[in-house]
Amino acid sequence: MISWLDIIILLFAGSIAGLLSGLLGVGGGVVYVVILTHFFSKMHLESIELVRFILSNSFFAILFSSIFGSIQQIRNKNFYFKEVLLGASTAITMWLITSYLIIHFDWYSKRLFSLFFIITLFVIALRMFINTSRKEDKEYVDKLPLKVFPVVGFFTGLFSALSGLGGGVITVPILSDHLKLKIKKTTSISLGIIPFLALASTLLYSLSNPNHNMKGTFGYILPELVIPMVLTGIIAAPFGVKLSKYLSEKTIRFSFVFLMVAVIVKMGIAMF
Repeated sequence: MISWLDIIILLFAGSIAGLLSGLLGVGGGVVYVVILTHFFSKMHLESIELVRFILSNSFFAILFSSIFGSIQQIRNKNFYFKEVLLGASTAITMWLITSYLIIHFDWYSKRLFSLFFIITLFVIALRMFINTSRKEDKEYVDKLPLKVFPVVGFFTGLFSALSGLGGGVITVPILSDHLKLKIKKTTSISLGIIPFLALASTLLYSLSNPNHNMKGTFGYILPELVIPMVLTGIIAAPFGVKLSKYLSEKTIRFSFVFLMVAVIVKMGIAMF
């Protein structure tokens, strides 16, 4: 049973996730994964089933916040349809292959999931922090060749399926940090790809047959746990997009790093 205190925590977490989704283009998954890990860990699920519940419900919440964030980007005339569709095409393909292997084979345990999650975020955060802290000015570009986006989408789909994140934590650093695309365009493209992955996830996990006797679920999705986060997430996401218009590129990049460090610490503590 979910208590009133739990609902308040979920509502607050959803608002933070939605705000970060619009601001950083990460879909809010870095918050959803931490909160869902906390709640599902108390339900005494088997390690492998626990990971599936975390992944499925994280993507369900991400679906709505990323859609409303993208709608706001379209209204701001800062949405890039060709880049999004090209990235999403390979991202979905890789995501479906990886997720199929997670659902139908018992290999992706809670510990393996946590290790992958922490190591991925640590490497990305460290690289972005070092590059952002350098004093020399960098030349960021307004446009990249369209052929790079399917390649980026490949890695987005893989990391997204394994981490429960929308893929922004890998898409944003690749496009902005490595390929030097301006951060505000990067976050818009990243946010635009995420709904495609989240929709595929919702369909796949909701139609799967989990090994549990939990009541009130649709496949692996538990509405009473995730709906409160969805409600506040869709309200907060457009405000994150609006806020990004007033912040500098450097501020957004440091915000991205700070968020990942906070999540790394929380997930690291939970492992022991």
